Amino acid sequence: MYLKNEDVKFESVENARGGKGTIRKTSFLTKEEMKENSRLFGKIIIPPGCSFGYHVHEKEGEAYHILAGKGMYNDNGTEYEVNAGDTTYTMSGCGHGIENIGDTDLEIIALILLDK
Repeated sequence: MYLKNEDVKFESVENARGGKGTIRKTSFLTKEEMKENSRLFGKIIIPPGCSFGYHVHEKEGEAYHILAGKGMYNDNGTEYEVNAGDTTYTMSGCGHGIENIGDTDLEIIALILLDK
């Protein structure tokens, strides 16, 4: 399989998980391609002032790798500033959220791994 950049389709999500504004997200692989290992491998773009709301993961964990921008990451109630090159991970039973606190888009690679 080969997926070219121009073939990637983004969807707009308003108030994602109770967050502010509208984000854009895409999946690089389908559910069939990920089998029973993952629920998401994709990219999330959060414009300035917008957020992906705080949410808890059950029977799965999620990693964010920050590609560009600056964000405030809520890690189970503790907040950290995150920047390009940083990686976060939320384990099953824990929660997280992220807000763009910069003046450019916050671009994230997201990977949700299912507990087995």
